Amino acid sequence: METPEEPYDFADQNAKLIVLEALCYDLDVLEPYAGAAHEDAEDEDEVVEGSGQLAREYYEDLEVLPSQLALVTQLTVDGDLQIYGDVDPDWSGDDDRHDPLTWSDIVELPALETVWTSAPLPAHVDAELRAKGVTIETT
Repeated sequence: METPEEPYDFADQNAKLIVLEALCYDLDVLEPYAGAAHEDAEDEDEVVEGSGQLAREYYEDLEVLPSQLALVTQLTVDGDLQIYGDVDPDWSGDDDRHDPLTWSDIVELPALETVWTSAPLPAHVDAELRAKGVTIETT
């Protein structure tokens, strides 16, 4: 009998958001948040009050399995990610509030091949990823 996979325990929720961008929006492996902000807004510029908090809670509770992490071959690190629009609808993307404090969750992705980034990664993260053979592309 096969033992069920245990969900991966992310060390950093901001790193989890970057990975979830790939799993929810790029690969369509997991369902992105589709709550009140999407259903109740009368036009696409209107944001339902509290929707960011509901999205944050949704993504914090969303379980990610190791087999799903193994599907991630590319990541994008950029303030314009769709997932940031879910969790922080008013954020301009111009500060570091969603930068991971620890990057171990990203460095340890088993199949990661490419990271697309709009700004340089921290030097130690860049070095660790390159040492694993990951290509870093600045957009």
